[in-house]
Amino acid sequence: MKLPPLKPDSDQMLHLDALRIVGAVMIVVFHFNRFINLDGRWQVADDTVKSFSLIVDLFFLISGYVMAAIYTGRLTTAAKYRDFLQKRVARLGPLHWATLLVFVVIAGLGWAGVLNERDPSRYDVSCIPQNVLFIQAWGTCKAQTWNFVSWAISAEMGLYIALPLLFRITALGRWATATTAIGSLILLLWISRTGETFSQWTFNMGVARAAPGFMLGMLAFQLRETLARLPYARFVMWALLAAFVVASGLGASRTALLLVIYAVGLAGVAADAQGVQGGVSKAMAPWAQLSFSLYLLHPIVLKIALNWVGFGMWKLNGDAMRLWCLAWVILLIPIAYLSLISFERPARDWIAKLGKH
Repeated sequence: MKLPPLKPDSDQMLHLDALRIVGAVMIVVFHFNRFINLDGRWQVADDTVKSFSLIVDLFFLISGYVMAAIYTGRLTTAAKYRDFLQKRVARLGPLHWATLLVFVVIAGLGWAGVLNERDPSRYDVSCIPQNVLFIQAWGTCKAQTWNFVSWAISAEMGLYIALPLLFRITALGRWATATTAIGSLILLLWISRTGETFSQWTFNMGVARAAPGFMLGMLAFQLRETLARLPYARFVMWALLAAFVVASGLGASRTALLLVIYAVGLAGVAADAQGVQGGVSKAMAPWAQLSFSLYLLHPIVLKIALNWVGFGMWKLNGDAMRLWCLAWVILLIPIAYLSLISFERPARDWIAKLGKH
């Protein structure tokens, strides 16, 4: 049987797609990092990788741009809005619910004494309904629960639900969109000035964290022709991403790094607005189809392959553990592909057709 090739959804967003797959791998490395520097020999790399969690904010910006590009002027009736939400649930739900079930099984084996796996804050039974309903990042849970990275899916869903309201803002023009995007960023920075910065929020109102980036993405759609004037935009995009990595290692503030990440996304929009181009981004763009799968599947690998097997059973450390982590970063690619074609796409199509003749 010939396996279907990976193809971009559109040739209009190849640079953003390239950022999506690179960003997904950076998130995987961020979470695997707890096992990469067990011996303390890679401290500079450890300090650098700690900021990679901000890549999620790049995803929010890209999502805002994509939603604006596809749905501006289209969600004009309740039926169209309902169809939009059904498609979003069909896209995000199957793998989210499946990975949630995996962690419920893990918790159940821990409670039964089969596994030495007890974490009352993470395996919070009272927060299962919130996870099922995509509201676990709306301040409804006391910690990151179950598949802990799914808070970002919850944040995305909150903005999808609010999309008609956001389109009312963007319909007022660029200045209204810019005021909302920049104003929400300033407001959240002010609110979080005395504690952890808002760019660290996850279960604790991660949906609010997503708002500035999402609105900047919607603004970028309105300004795409202006952004297209940026000289050498695709090189600027990669240079800014490299600057983010270097600045992370040098200890730049999280807020400064967040602004760099937003700039990376805007440069990606500029590059795509300049038209289809060859090179690295075009080659990498098809792999963006795996970014969602990589994001939701890697915590299972983190728990089973790295924590239980590598660290627990085999007692790996140092270079041996680093090689084990690298092997699983690579193995996640075919696992994500099989998940996409054998489970996610069929489930997505089934849910998208429910209730329709």
